Amino acid sequence: MSTAFETERELAVFIGTVGNYFLTVGGDRPEFLEPSLELELPERLDCTGYMPVGGRLDGWIALSLPVPMLDELLAGLGETERADNLRLDLVAEITGTLTSNAREHFGEHLRVSPPLAASAQDFPATLPRPPLSLRLPFRWHEADAFLLVALQRQPAAS
Repeated sequence: MSTAFETERELAVFIGTVGNYFLTVGGDRPEFLEPSLELELPERLDCTGYMPVGGRLDGWIALSLPVPMLDELLAGLGETERADNLRLDLVAEITGTLTSNAREHFGEHLRVSPPLAASAQDFPATLPRPPLSLRLPFRWHEADAFLLVALQRQPAAS
């Protein structure tokens, strides 16, 4: 079982990767708010990217963003068109980038699958509903978003 210190270090990995992405693409780091444990799957925002994860940790990581934030990020990438398919592609790409960066920290024990994206309250049927998730809200350029981490430790093989 993870100690509180290890959990804080693991959370810091996700905070760092989200912060670095927004700094690189958008010019500013987001402000992170108080994390919370969610017993139910929380309502998601306009577009959510999901990254299925397996290995010693099993479940998924999701990034849920509102349209205005996605449009600002698209502009930061030099994209002039605004369309739902581009927003969904971007949130999936960002989620993949964040999870891949986290994988560098957690090593080969974290296997990632290709990202999935869904609009608003849609939830990919291929993903398990988590018994519990960590919700990490943040604010960037006056818009609210959040990262969901729904991972469970798998028992070590004997």
